[in-house]
Amino acid sequence: MTYQVLARKWRPQTFDAVVGQDAITRTLRNALAADRIAHAYLFAGPRGVGKTTTARLLARALLCPDRRGPEPCDACAVCQETRAGVSLDLFEIDAASNRKIEDVRALRENVKYAPTRGRYKVYIIDEAHQLTADAFDALLKTLEEPPAHVVFVLATTDPRELPATILSRVQRFDFRPIAPDALRASLEGILHEEKVPFDAAALPVIVRAAQGSLRDALSLVDTAIAYGQGRLDAETIATLLGTTASAEVHGFARAVLAHESGPALEAIDRAAREGEDLQAFARDVIELVRQTMVLKAAPTTQPADLTAAEANELRKLGESVSLEELLYVVRAFLDADELMRESPHPRVELEIATVRATRRPVPQALDDVLRRVDEAEARLRRDAPAAASGGAAQESLLPPPVPPAPARSAAEPRGGASAPSRGRGAPGADASPRASGPAVADSPPRVEPPPRASDASSAPRPETSPASPGEAGDGRRADAGPDLTTAWQRVIDDVMKKKPTLGAVLMHARPGVIEQGELTVIVTGNHFHRDTLADRGNRELVLQAIRKNVPGVDRMALVAADAGGRGSGVTDDPLVQATLAEFQGEVVAVRPRLPEGDGP
Repeated sequence: MTYQVLARKWRPQTFDAVVGQDAITRTLRNALAADRIAHAYLFAGPRGVGKTTTARLLARALLCPDRRGPEPCDACAVCQETRAGVSLDLFEIDAASNRKIEDVRALRENVKYAPTRGRYKVYIIDEAHQLTADAFDALLKTLEEPPAHVVFVLATTDPRELPATILSRVQRFDFRPIAPDALRASLEGILHEEKVPFDAAALPVIVRAAQGSLRDALSLVDTAIAYGQGRLDAETIATLLGTTASAEVHGFARAVLAHESGPALEAIDRAAREGEDLQAFARDVIELVRQTMVLKAAPTTQPADLTAAEANELRKLGESVSLEELLYVVRAFLDADELMRESPHPRVELEIATVRATRRPVPQALDDVLRRVDEAEARLRRDAPAAASGGAAQESLLPPPVPPAPARSAAEPRGGASAPSRGRGAPGADASPRASGPAVADSPPRVEPPPRASDASSAPRPETSPASPGEAGDGRRADAGPDLTTAWQRVIDDVMKKKPTLGAVLMHARPGVIEQGELTVIVTGNHFHRDTLADRGNRELVLQAIRKNVPGVDRMALVAADAGGRGSGVTDDPLVQATLAEFQGEVVAVRPRLPEGDGP
């Protein structure tokens, strides 16, 4: 007797033997038991999930004259003929090769004749979506109102290709891919019945490769048994499929989660040298890390496609990393999988994802971050008096404690005598310390920065200078007066016309003071803006615009906003220094604090 492949040998012979389609088989069995038979059925779904098999079981049940329930008797002559495929009342038509209108016309002529035995004639049209539009049109009327003794069963892997007029005339059943646990259990039962020794770790590889198709899984098992000389193991399956062995994937995942770039990249190089499919390798890694993530998020879960030992191994793999890190790694390799499909260098995409994953940021618990911020703030408050006594006090970025409001005397006016001189628009209000005087009763005292020692002797007071407005007595102009601000805007406009990118960078700078024909430009952006303006060509272009729009200026000096002297001095603040040291950060931009509201 010739050898019969497993997919044909283990084709289900009863509705109970159909794997993974319980809802469909139950509906058909109930319809058969109640004799509620539709005139046309549509079985739609992916390949190898039981569409044609179920259609044949339905035909056998309809043709059996001795049937007493939903199942055929499987003993009469009609059942024997049906199983052997020689029944005159069962017609299996391959629509891929019989797709023309002439074939449908022949079918329409044939349906008129009564069955040779029993009550029904059954027509199974496989791959029905292959019929032409004219053939569908010719079939419409017959499919809607066939003779009472005719039942049509259309099977297709692509129901979207069927016209809506056909779909409205059939009773539709959608077959789903077989679940991994059901597929694995079926394979184990078949291997035990066939007395084939197998490694339990080989079955998940076959299940993933089959993608929910029992027929594909059995075909892979047949090939692997032949390759492994009668035995089924994980290494044989991996070699046969061109994929990476499970141990190699686990080793790669351990290296990635342990931040070890070297061993992880070596694993990719080894897989490439051995001719393995790097796309399949990436997908195996995604599946492994995904399962680890699921078990990390739900420790009591038992995935259907994992044994208890495999689940425990993955739980152990995820012990040393956080759930956020697992999410980061999964996302990195998902992006790599998408890019590898279109990239001419898929290995590079995989290596980039590997380096990203191994050098991923390690998240810190929010409670821990807040605790460290509170500790730094408390330490700075404790050390603030000592820093102030040393003469190096800066404007504190910590909110000042609010003292209780002093009692207001009946004779004191509500705003205080000095209130008009403290308005935000008063000249020199921000250039000199506040004079002592009656305080505003309803608003807390504002903390003002003390004057710098380096500025006290050199910065003139605009309000006491006898020179013209905007210029000091020694020929040095005040910082960003109205005229200079307008001129600076014209500078930006001129540069924007010649080089828009450079003009955009100038928007992150502001004019400082003019001293002996030199304009100080304060850069408030990050290091990119500073480097752009420091470029020789860009600097010359800006200087030409300054000479054109700012009278009396022929030189330019760039000063960072956080530098000492004319800058803001924000990085000298103890709180900023502690924050930068604690979180390994840098100051990329400095924005002025919004002014506090005046008292009522």
